[in-house]
Order: sequence, then C-alpha cells, then structure tokens
Amino acid sequence: MVGISGSEESRMRIPPELLRAIEKPGGFSLLVKGKPGTGKTSLSLELLRAIGGEGIYLSTRVSPKALYTHFPWLEECIEPINVIDTSKIYIPSDYTAYTSAMTGTMTFPEVLARRIGEMGEGVTVVIDSWDAIKLQCEPVEMARLEALVTELVRERNINLILTGETLDLTTLDYLVDGIVIFNDIMIEYRRAREVEMSKLRRTRIDQPKYPFTLIDGRFQVFMPFGIKPVPGNPEKIKPLPEKKGFVSSGSADFDELLGGGFRRGTFNVFEVGDDISGWGYQAMLGFTMINSIQQGYTFVGLPCCGRNEQRWHSILAPFVDEDKYRENVTVFEIHPEGAEPRQNMMPLKGESIEEDLRVMKEYVVSKPAPVVNIMGADMLELPYRLKEAGKLSDAIKEIAVNIATTKQMGNVDIVRVTPNLEIRDELVDMASTYFRLASFDRTVVLYGIKPETWIYNVDTEFVDGAPRLKLTPYV
Repeated sequence: MVGISGSEESRMRIPPELLRAIEKPGGFSLLVKGKPGTGKTSLSLELLRAIGGEGIYLSTRVSPKALYTHFPWLEECIEPINVIDTSKIYIPSDYTAYTSAMTGTMTFPEVLARRIGEMGEGVTVVIDSWDAIKLQCEPVEMARLEALVTELVRERNINLILTGETLDLTTLDYLVDGIVIFNDIMIEYRRAREVEMSKLRRTRIDQPKYPFTLIDGRFQVFMPFGIKPVPGNPEKIKPLPEKKGFVSSGSADFDELLGGGFRRGTFNVFEVGDDISGWGYQAMLGFTMINSIQQGYTFVGLPCCGRNEQRWHSILAPFVDEDKYRENVTVFEIHPEGAEPRQNMMPLKGESIEEDLRVMKEYVVSKPAPVVNIMGADMLELPYRLKEAGKLSDAIKEIAVNIATTKQMGNVDIVRVTPNLEIRDELVDMASTYFRLASFDRTVVLYGIKPETWIYNVDTEFVDGAPRLKLTPYV
C-alpha cells in the first residue's frame, strides 16, 4: 500500500466499529476471546499500531525477542522497553495477597495496578493472556484486580486490551467495555475465520460479524463485497500473458489457482449460491471476458436471465478497446421473430434447445480457436421448459455434443449454474473444473470442488485506473 503510513494501513485491517469504540474519549477496556491460534494476538497488535500513541505489551507466553521476530513491524509502534515478559515479574507464592508486605516482592497484580495508575492518558496496554494471569492468582484477588483495572482504565483514559481462551461467560464480561469473539467457520470442511463483536459500549454495531484472514501473519478483515466505483478516466486493461495450452482467466490470482488459466478444450462450471447477487459472479468472469476480448479471441455468450448484449457492453466498455469488442464479441439472445438484430447480437428462436444449440455450435466452429464461450444455465433450462418430461435428456445429449466440439477445437466453455436448476447435476458431472461462489458475512468466497482448493475471499480493486480481481486465501 504505497503512500500509506503503518497506522493507516493497520486501520484498514480492523472492523470500523471496533476502531470507533476504542477511540472514544474516556478509556476503553476490550476483552478478546477465542481458542488458541485463532488470531487474538494478531488483532491486539494491529489495534496497537492503528490507535497510535504509546503502546505497552505484556506477554505471558512470548518473549520480547520472539515477538519482534514474528511481528517486525511492531518496532515502529512499541519500544522494546515496553514489551514486558510477565513471567519475570510475578513470583508465585502461597502468600499471594501479602507477598509485598512479607517479602518485599510485588506480585504481578500489584505491579499491574501500580503501572496502570502511573500511566499518562492515551496509552494502550495489551495483556496477553489474561487467563494465564488468572492461573497465578487466587480467585478473590483476581476479582479485585479485574474490578480495579477496568475502573483505572476509565479514570486514566487508558485503552486496555485483554486476550483470553475462556469462552464461557464470566464476571469480567460484565466489567469490560467491549467483547470480541473469534470463531472458526466450516464451509464444506474448509475453514474460514470470523470475528464477532458481541459488545461495544457506547458504539452502534452496524455489522456484528466480519470474516478475516491471517495471511502473512497479519490480521486482515474482509469488508462487504461491492463493485468499486469506476475512476473518471479508466484505463483499458492489458491482456495477461498466457501459458501454452491455456486461456487466461484475466486474473493473475485465479490463473495461479487454476494452474495457468483455463486449459484449452475444457468445460468449466461455476455454481453460484442463491444468496449471491449477479455482481459476485460478474466480478469473477468479467475479467475473463475482458481479457479474451483484449487478446483478440472470439468471445461468444448466452447471458443469464435478465442480461443481454447491451448490458454486457455497458459494463465492459470502459475497459476494452471498442474496435476489438465490435470485432470479436457475439452475444446470443432469444429474439422475437422478425425483430431487427442489433450489432454484436445473434438471435435464437427459443423454441427448441437442440436447434438453438446447433446454431451456436455452427457459429463457434466457423471461428478460429480458441473461442471463449460463457453461458448462463438458466437460459438453457427455463425458456425451453426442460422440467417437462423427456426434454432434459434430449437437451443433455445436444450439450454433450457441443462439449465434445469444444474439446476437439481447443476452445473454453464456462457455464454458470445455481443449486435449484434441474440441469445442474448433469452439467457438474461433465465439468472439467467445478468452482462454487458463496456468501459469507456479506462477502463473496470462492472454493474449488474440482480441483479441490481452500477458501478464497473475492474482491476487486483499481490499480493505476484499471480493475483487478483479488483472491485472498483464508489462513
């Protein structure tokens, strides 16, 4: 992120509600709860960096040296003198409550309470982990410490972040100002991560849950999916270089996931959940359409219901050369008989799927390979009433003939299916690759069934005026 300071970059990694809550005047105490390894420490350190000012990190399990090794960027926001190994402060004793009076050695609770009381305003303190501190204290002493510490936070205008593995409700949950819970979510045995804000005092929670990743050892929240506004002077997209035997997806990230792009001579299926808007699928395949047009390949399409050539053109026009679009694009549409066809549109009668598929095949065969063909399976099923007896099997036979032609010519077919389509299972069975797009906490995720892949967050961004598809793995 060129031109962005460390604190600004960290702020982009954290749920906005959490930042608003912890930056309000009057101090804030936050309890971060989750199983070991879920990302509690990573979030706490990102908060330290995002908030700025003086930061103090007290660890019960990581030495200062190890901390800077794992998080080298911390040096800019926490001085080594403020990274404290608490195991060297606390000396276990059977006389915990009276250690100071009898031996002259202060217990950790005494040290912590005094340290917080001496701090200036605006300091952020992370204690990692609070559960480990509890193991070293008597219950009565711990209850006093929790009440004292949370009260001192308000009096001294200090931010206090506590991490813990105890997921059950405790007295501390009532004392702190905010609670964040880390969840592991399974999507068809694939793990995704989610942070849940169950309590943020004095702050409205617009979105209680956010998905996140720990890629490169950094906490990174995923914001809700949405199409980014097009810049005033968008750049035409330059086609990506291609490997022999492949057609690029238009995304370097997706090409890598595919092993080089869409292999020529393949039939590729994308299943889109019913809760995914057309934008999510369009973000994935729009880049394939753009790249194919810019490469000078013949691009043909059968849009999903509610889409047509005019809509496709309005979306693609800012990013493709107009002469290449006019020369290379053909969109098939069911068109009333006698109506005048538009430029870049070829009419279909919509009476017999077998007849219309033959029209499409004959056109494709007349073009040099590779031809990239993107179809909506709903337009293969609904207008032709394939749910009626006997119609589905006849249609599948004709689709199989078209797929055989695709493989023979070295073309690339891509089809969009939804779970409720009658034709879905047959198309999936014939697929060379099979991916699913699903919704997760208002984001779009992608994962492969054939080949099997882990889960990726789908997003778009503009780089130097041109859009780019960004796939980020859940780590």
